[in-house]
Amino acid sequence: MDNQTVLLLNEVVKNAEMGKNTVTQLLGITDDERLKIHLNRQLATYEDLSKRANAMLAVEGEQAEGQNAFTKLNAKMGVKMQTMYDKSPRKIAEMLIEGSHVGVTDMTIAIKDAPDANPGAVALAQRLQHAENEYAGELNVFL
Repeated sequence: MDNQTVLLLNEVVKNAEMGKNTVTQLLGITDDERLKIHLNRQLATYEDLSKRANAMLAVEGEQAEGQNAFTKLNAKMGVKMQTMYDKSPRKIAEMLIEGSHVGVTDMTIAIKDAPDANPGAVALAQRLQHAENEYAGELNVFL
């Protein structure tokens, strides 16, 4: 597998992992049933895309790098800090929208940095990019 494809798939895994970890944490915080429905749908997307990227890497004998421990801890603490005093659906939606925008940006950069990547890897990255954009728009109802 070429280096650009490996790098792109690793970015998909990292982005999806960040989404999975954050959404899982937020599911334990919110009591809003409508928001939980949205979060579970978002979680399923991240899990699916992460699995697919990992499988594509594994077929070629590669292993995903994933997020490092410091990044995971930093994100987890950030969620705790931001929801310490405000666990409202509005606050959670704001956080998720912000995170989705970062994800879209990260995927845009990763795709542009991998012009010769495998078309399947590019399609997977674009799918994640599209999902992040879509979820950010859907969360506006909670604002």
